[in-house]
Amino acid sequence: MRRQQSTKAGSVLVWTVLIIGILSLIAVETLRLVTAKYQNALQTSTWQEALLAAESGIDVAIVELRKSLYPPPNHAWDGWNNPPGNVVTGYELTTIPNAGLNGTPMTIETSVDAPSQLIDPTNSWQYYRIRTVGTIPITGPARASDNPQDTKLRRLSLRWERFTNGILTPHLLTAPQVSRRIEAIVRPVSAFDQAVMSVGVVDLTNQNIVVDSYDSSNPTKSTNGLYDPAKRQENGDIATDGQLIEAGNAQIFGDVATNAGTVSGAANISGVERTDFYQEPIPIGAPSWADSSTASINGTTTIDAVATQGSVASRYTFSSISLSGNKTLTIAGNPNGSQTYIEIYVTGDISVSGTGQIVIQPGVTAKIYFAGNADISGNGVMNSNNQPGDLMLYGIQPPTNSSAHVSISGNSQITASIYAPGHDVTVNGGGTNGHVYGSIVGKTVTMTGVSNLHYDERLGSTG
Repeated sequence: MRRQQSTKAGSVLVWTVLIIGILSLIAVETLRLVTAKYQNALQTSTWQEALLAAESGIDVAIVELRKSLYPPPNHAWDGWNNPPGNVVTGYELTTIPNAGLNGTPMTIETSVDAPSQLIDPTNSWQYYRIRTVGTIPITGPARASDNPQDTKLRRLSLRWERFTNGILTPHLLTAPQVSRRIEAIVRPVSAFDQAVMSVGVVDLTNQNIVVDSYDSSNPTKSTNGLYDPAKRQENGDIATDGQLIEAGNAQIFGDVATNAGTVSGAANISGVERTDFYQEPIPIGAPSWADSSTASINGTTTIDAVATQGSVASRYTFSSISLSGNKTLTIAGNPNGSQTYIEIYVTGDISVSGTGQIVIQPGVTAKIYFAGNADISGNGVMNSNNQPGDLMLYGIQPPTNSSAHVSISGNSQITASIYAPGHDVTVNGGGTNGHVYGSIVGKTVTMTGVSNLHYDERLGSTG
């Protein structure tokens, strides 16, 4: 009997050991599977975070590109290296501590260059190439969490990194990591992408106002390069970086867009209404070539535009321009009408009233910068080329906490592009036939009376 009890006790012990062994194997396998899944989740999460890091590098580069457009000192590219062959910025490495999973550091490598093959042949605009690498360490051991092919597909660097400072040179890692690479091509955006663009309020206070478009470079959308109501286009877009457009039931043949704002009086808008617009206009600084001239123009004067394409424009600096009565400022070009270029900087105000006039002769492309106010009434500006791209009016950014304005009033008809993001722009009337040809960018834009604004779509690619 004692032998039988001993045998039974031994059998229980054997079964107990077997069950414990089986449970241990199940626990080990479960732990292995859970650990693998956990490691896979960590690697997947790090993979996504590395992409966010690379995308952040694109944002960083675009910020620097925008800063470079501001008047100096703009501190663009501060802290960036500029290796040989890079005509823009070079290479920049940013380390953000505790940004990754479990507080790991995030590194962002960014390089920007301007290769010659990225120059648009139609308008000579330079496009920029941005290359970024976002890198984040992988928490856990240096092993594949799942299928090794999946690890290769996601380019997890467990023991070796294939690139060193952007060059295909492998090097040994002290810890596993994920690197994601992005290349983006960014292009400039015209300052005259819309018919009307405002930093603040756009106010169209009359239902007789018409805003539409044409394309002077396309014979199906214009006649001999001029606006033709029979070929009216519906790209007379209006946008504000602010939150309010008072459409005033004006006839708008185009879209209207605000920055999370509202549009009132929108019954006669042919396009769509958007609330996702954001485009901060770049302020204009004084031209680098400007001098401290005290000469002013108060009487009939002729200045010459003799510079041809590919050469430095003819340049003049005046303290002010004030024309009234029959006084005229003539900007003369070549007698044969061939293309010439001129730049004028007015350190004070521009005032043209009565029968006073600024005349742009055929073939002349003029840029006029002004630091003060601009008041133009009557037929104050005659652009003989009838192309808004041949007369650019640039308002210099006024000092902080000061105001400036541009006023086109009375019987004034004008063919020009106005870029004055620091000025309040008012168009009242619009000329003998009520027409303004071109584009307007202002701090605020107000149109009253019978004003018709015809936007030349060509400005979107050349302005």
